[in-house]
Amino acid sequence: MTPANYLYEKLMLLFLNVFCAIAMTIYLALLGNSFSSVLPILIIWAVILFIVWGNGFYKQKKKAEQITRQLDLLDQKYLICEMLDKPKTCSEQLFQQTLRTACKSMLEKINHLKKSQYQYKEYIEEWIHEIKTPITAIDLICKNHPETENKRIGKELSRINYLVEQALYYARSENVEKDYFVKEFQLFDAIRPALLENRSLLLEEKIALQIEETDDIVYTDEKWLTYIISQILSNSIKYHRTKDACIKISAAHTGSSVSLILEDNGRGIPAADLPRVFEKGFTGTVRTNRQSTGMGLYLCRKLCLKLGLSIRADSVCGEGTKITIDFPTGTYIRPE
Repeated sequence: MTPANYLYEKLMLLFLNVFCAIAMTIYLALLGNSFSSVLPILIIWAVILFIVWGNGFYKQKKKAEQITRQLDLLDQKYLICEMLDKPKTCSEQLFQQTLRTACKSMLEKINHLKKSQYQYKEYIEEWIHEIKTPITAIDLICKNHPETENKRIGKELSRINYLVEQALYYARSENVEKDYFVKEFQLFDAIRPALLENRSLLLEEKIALQIEETDDIVYTDEKWLTYIISQILSNSIKYHRTKDACIKISAAHTGSSVSLILEDNGRGIPAADLPRVFEKGFTGTVRTNRQSTGMGLYLCRKLCLKLGLSIRADSVCGEGTKITIDFPTGTYIRPE
């Protein structure tokens, strides 16, 4: 708030005081008083007006600064009405009551939306678990009857299962903290299940594996890490080169962290697309792969952030891509 803004609010009162001062001066002059005798009255009038308005401006400015500071300290800005002082005037009381009513209405709306979202999320999770049963049954039928058509059906089922898993983890990604358990385990214990999940595609596409297994220990949720690795492997398989395709998995110590490195010699990522590969729904500027959803690497980054890990991508177009996941080192506190 500036003095100019405050005076603008008092503009009508200012005009009224000026009019009254002029009217009083004319009246006293008609009664035979000289201007020099009226001048002290006008000066006292102006000084009193200046003191009253100056004090009002100071209090109003101080209160505005206090509210601004309180607002900056709040994470949930709509709770500012709970931080305000007790109203001293009718206008302040009306303002606070209006603000409280608006905040209450907004909170009720937010709670309603959260409840609807939670119910929808629960339904999606239940539906995904239900749909996995017929998918598994059809997959077993195809494997028991390995005809040409059944192999093609089995391949499409793998694709369906991949998308269903992606939907499940996306639904859970908002509340990872309710569904993970941090424990101590060897890093490559999370890699083996991810390789088993993608073994059919690896064999079908004739992709070679180079695994430099180590005994590095990490502290995170094994199930979520396995899913992240599986997503990265799925991308490497999807964008593999047609001849001599290879995926290399290794680990390295970098300062205060252990790094898991998954590297392939596939198509690579254009330099212009590299900064955006972890964005939601980004499928690249080259629109050759219509099956891409743009959710795989986005989910990997989101889950890594929830688990306190960091993930980055390096790539040269036409030569390959390297994804690195960093695990901070530490000690595991055992219950005993």
